[in-house]
Amino acid sequence: MHDDDEYSNAAPDNLTRDIGCRIRLLRTERGWSQEVLAELAGLHRNYIGHVERGEIHVSVVQLAKIARAFELRPGALIDGRPSSGANLST
Repeated sequence: MHDDDEYSNAAPDNLTRDIGCRIRLLRTERGWSQEVLAELAGLHRNYIGHVERGEIHVSVVQLAKIARAFELRPGALIDGRPSSGANLST
């Protein structure tokens, strides 16, 4: 991490909350229910709800599944910068 990274000194709960907010925003912008996102990501709807509310720390594997459902790179859910899913393998 760089010293100027937004989350380099942030509490983990802030990052968890912000990731959940981004996921909820992306989901609602697409008009998806939690059920739709869960199905696309291969996760349970209750898990998506917990993530969106910042109640749990999402694992890297689960974050990648959610990002893939949005056709984004996982980093876009962390830093909030849009990144097209044109090449999800990198």
